[in-house]
Amino acid sequence: MPKFVGFSKEAIEFLEKVKQNNNKPWFDAHYDFYQKEILEISRDLVEDLGEQLQHIAPGINVVPKVNGSIYRFARDARFSKDKTPYKTHLSYLFWQGGLKRTRCPGFYLAIRPEYVQIGVGINHFTPEYLQAWRQQCAHPKKEREIREIFDTLKKSGVLFHGEQLKRMPRAFSAGKKNAGKKHAAQKPAGERFESKEPGEFLNQDLIRYKGLKCWYQVPLPEQVYSAEFIQFCYAYYRHLLPLFEWMVEILNHFSIETDFSDY
Repeated sequence: MPKFVGFSKEAIEFLEKVKQNNNKPWFDAHYDFYQKEILEISRDLVEDLGEQLQHIAPGINVVPKVNGSIYRFARDARFSKDKTPYKTHLSYLFWQGGLKRTRCPGFYLAIRPEYVQIGVGINHFTPEYLQAWRQQCAHPKKEREIREIFDTLKKSGVLFHGEQLKRMPRAFSAGKKNAGKKHAAQKPAGERFESKEPGEFLNQDLIRYKGLKCWYQVPLPEQVYSAEFIQFCYAYYRHLLPLFEWMVEILNHFSIETDFSDY
């Protein structure tokens, strides 16, 4: 039985008010409102949206609590120039895999007073995932597949974001002779990459990523105030599914012995 009925107008206005009153005394005075109108509704959103996502991503992690599928509203300002204590948006994550949630392929959702962001990706690749990502982006039998996925999404209005190297990784930029040797050392046994000059790689931009998220950014829809918001988000996730599945498939190209989430 669906639980989510939409956020109230006051809940979205609350996010605007936080911008003008981003301090602990004000938030403490409005904590009951946050609990009832934000957090309780967020749990319902996670349960209903997660149920839909399980149709296209069986085994997806759906955890309707803070530090699970619901991001904390309090900010971690330890390493940020912005020392305000609270976020001014709501954010959610449904992830696939056994690593720390932000190191697995996931479905993301952010709600702001101005717009919503509906996306997929991984914030930071673990060392093993990074190696497998680069191998697959350069694989002669795989490179065109991921190129087509990215180009199709870009044409549909998807925005891409992630830390990128300024130059190609050393193993892909050492020249034709050395690059071939380093590829052979990195890849699983039995696979052979064609040696290439650095400029010959089809997916140079993708190989340079160290983490990647992409999303549709849509003006705040009226559906956010109703149960229809679940299907609204789900329709965008279906467009993003090819990239999500491609990222999940990469997990099969290495074995995980340690969670390098703090790497």
